[in-house]
Amino acid sequence: MPTIHLRRRLVELDAQILEQKRVLLDLRRTRIALEREINETAMYPILTLPVEITTEIFHQLPLKIGLGFYMYRNTAPVSLTAVCRSWRAIALGTPELWSTLKITFDHLPSTVTATPGLVEFFIDQWFSRAGACPLSLTLSLPLSEDADDDSFPLSRMRDVVHRYSHRLRYLELNLGDNGDDLGELELHASSFPLLQAASFRCDESGTETQVFGDAPQLRSLHIGGYGVIPASFHLPWQQLTTFEGSIDNLDLFIVAPNLIDVKCDWTGDDSNPRIITHSCITSFAVADTISDEILQYLTLPSLKHLDLSKSDTYDFLESFIERSSPPLISLQVWAADPAFTQWHKALVHVAATLENIEISYASQEVMASTLSLWERPWASSPWRTLSALSNLKTLHFSHVPDPMSQDQLVHFLYSRSDKLRSFQLVWDANPFFNQQIQAGAPGAPNTVDTIAGHFSRLRTAGMDIYVGTEDKNYAAKHDDAANV
Repeated sequence: MPTIHLRRRLVELDAQILEQKRVLLDLRRTRIALEREINETAMYPILTLPVEITTEIFHQLPLKIGLGFYMYRNTAPVSLTAVCRSWRAIALGTPELWSTLKITFDHLPSTVTATPGLVEFFIDQWFSRAGACPLSLTLSLPLSEDADDDSFPLSRMRDVVHRYSHRLRYLELNLGDNGDDLGELELHASSFPLLQAASFRCDESGTETQVFGDAPQLRSLHIGGYGVIPASFHLPWQQLTTFEGSIDNLDLFIVAPNLIDVKCDWTGDDSNPRIITHSCITSFAVADTISDEILQYLTLPSLKHLDLSKSDTYDFLESFIERSSPPLISLQVWAADPAFTQWHKALVHVAATLENIEISYASQEVMASTLSLWERPWASSPWRTLSALSNLKTLHFSHVPDPMSQDQLVHFLYSRSDKLRSFQLVWDANPFFNQQIQAGAPGAPNTVDTIAGHFSRLRTAGMDIYVGTEDKNYAAKHDDAANV
């Protein structure tokens, strides 16, 4: 064979050897990666879950806590991308995880906020991963008095909000002390076609402020700060179904006739004697106040849920309920005042509908009088009033500072065992349930057992009982020992 052919054959063999070495190297790399994946899977079984289940787990995590920018790496969903390549791919491929962003400027260095376009670039990068999902945006300016108010001027905040106005489903703006700043954002000049809820925190100055001009789906509004005068805020009040905030007068109940859920603190005075009837409100809560004074000016005939857990007096509760005659289902009250023992007078007009009662900070006297009221169906008024609550299904006491008669408590629970489905009593101190008593449900033979044993019997019979401290339910301690 000629030498030239031999040399050509040698070159071909060398090329084949190099190719086989390359193939062998690729196989070794693949093997190493496979071993690493096997080791990771053995160490972290969660990585074996189907992508759909992992995605659903991500959805259930508390992801709406992003602080923004230089601290955002410690918060979800960014933290999920640092676990492994698989989780990073899933997180980046799940748009809903990136549809919510909160930026608190108190947490950012001034060098970051003062750099033109830097914060805006971060917001754009974050929301670019949200795909077509509706967005939730929270921007909080510094609230401290010594903060540099010019570090992120309102003009830049305005531009950010306007840029995403057509995609925002929720908007929260915390502006600090000056309520006029809200007007400077010129929200009325932009369209918010998807906006369903908005929250503003500012100390409104009383000057007229243009807020939303085009927000056809806006239903929920929260305004924090000092007393709001609804007439000074130009927004679609008639669309609102939910409102939370401080009000300086009662115009809210006139300009917003479709409200269903209201939580408000009234900072007005009693110089206006007129009574306003609102026929749509079904849930009403008095927030951050010291009395139920606002109730003397309202009639709410459709009310189903009343929360007075922030109120320490009940001078107007009885007249309000008598006047409204509502189909009340649930009532929350604060019972630290000794005069609270007279509250039963207000329940005459809702005895047929009331199902849930929550009482906080009840003293020993209030506890004793309240439970004894329900125990005496044979007695005359006022005892008969509470005994008439035949539909009562839930009774909760919280922050109870003093001990009480455990004997009385057990007899009360048995007397209501046919209707009461949930009972909760949270003491500030640890209780002891070793005392033995004889008790039983109406029509059934009485049984001698410890207090804890009777609780177990009631729980086995279907009543959900929590009696103990915030950390421990002592009523559940001896469930296995019950002999029913």
